[in-house]
Amino acid sequence: MVREFKIRRTPFKVWLGVIIVIVAIVLMALHTENYWNLMPIVLPVLLLIDEQMTRILVQENGDIWLKRGFSGSIKAYGVKRIALRKKDSLLKGRITIYYTKGFINFDPADLKGFVACAKERNPHADYREE
Repeated sequence: MVREFKIRRTPFKVWLGVIIVIVAIVLMALHTENYWNLMPIVLPVLLLIDEQMTRILVQENGDIWLKRGFSGSIKAYGVKRIALRKKDSLLKGRITIYYTKGFINFDPADLKGFVACAKERNPHADYREE
């Protein structure tokens, strides 16, 4: 059976900055009465929807799929190595999956649960902390 994990959400500080930029765009459009200036608001809304729809799937054979909302999916067949970043690194909490065709980075919400499931499903992969 496929096990599903969510990714970690964007911090509140980032979304607060986005909301401030959106309010500035709306005020500028109202001030200039050029309502086509409201079009840049569409991008943050689409990014939020895409983030809410993103899922990490760990298959029975140990393959890891990253299913995104609008931007497609990445299927990591033949996982060779799973690297967990150290807490003092710039990319803390991130997981790097090395597979036959390359690598992918993501940040699961349940880090320990994901690593335990990946070890259970693919015991032959190399698990290390970098």
